[in-house]
Amino acid sequence: MRRLRFAAAAIAALITVCCAPAQAFQLAVSQYGRVTASLPWAIAMEKGFFDEAGIKIDQIIAGAGGGTTLRNVLASDLPYGEVATSAALAAARSGVNVVIVNTASSHIGEIALVADAKSGIARMPDLAGKKVGFTAPKSTSEILARLALKETQLAGKVELVATGGFGPGLTALTTGAIQAAPAIDPILTLETSKYKTVLPFADIIPRMTWLVGITTREFAEKNPDLLRKLIAVRKRGVDYIYANRDEAMKIYAKIWQQDPAQVATYFPKYFGYEGEWTRGEFEKLGLDKMSEGLQIVEEVDKPIDWKSIIDQRFLPPELQKPF
Repeated sequence: MRRLRFAAAAIAALITVCCAPAQAFQLAVSQYGRVTASLPWAIAMEKGFFDEAGIKIDQIIAGAGGGTTLRNVLASDLPYGEVATSAALAAARSGVNVVIVNTASSHIGEIALVADAKSGIARMPDLAGKKVGFTAPKSTSEILARLALKETQLAGKVELVATGGFGPGLTALTTGAIQAAPAIDPILTLETSKYKTVLPFADIIPRMTWLVGITTREFAEKNPDLLRKLIAVRKRGVDYIYANRDEAMKIYAKIWQQDPAQVATYFPKYFGYEGEWTRGEFEKLGLDKMSEGLQIVEEVDKPIDWKSIIDQRFLPPELQKPF
């Protein structure tokens, strides 16, 4: 009888363990629902790719970028997320044991430097002696601004000002506190009467690995299969975008809370931006440009040793390439 009771109890315990719901995680993604590069995660949520991979994600946390998103990643039960490359490197230099395991975007997309349409500023030389905004110190937008000034021979001839974000930057532009600011869609396409595009950064900086997937080295070693699944889910989201453009635009409109008709006027151009959504692979050109940018903003004093912080083992074998 005791053996029967023990067996019954063991079976009950096994059923409880097997049938217990999988742990639900939160996923931290820099500027989720704000920058187009984060779209693959929205696709994955809407199409059920996480569930099909056996991963329970109950929320994507839209970090404001930089250190904020990094802190969200490290504080989460799922210490994997998507952050600016500059933030990942800053964390590593400060002693945080992080590792970059995939790329998310190696094209800077539509971001452009704009001026007030009534200002008369139309070209980069017009900004000599003027003030130009960027979102935050050491941010991607500061890197882009300084690289652009270098490429147009305006380095040292323009005063750069941190504005605290894209929105505050446009406010400062409107009030005359600065004469140019970075902007992204839908502003660029839908408000051309208000803002004049001075320079699409991609015209002179076509490739830069600015957004990456990171985790801790401890998590990577203890949970290699989960990490591979997360990267594969994102890759599946990217593949879906390119194979189902109309549906991808609808999901973008939903998550970004935009009018689908207006989205249709500017979203198609993203398909012409090679590297806007990477499948996780690393490339030398994009990494070199990021390294150059970080040296310009004096975040580092020598080229980045990428091999010391990148681990490609969790990418699909076909995407593991030398860089």
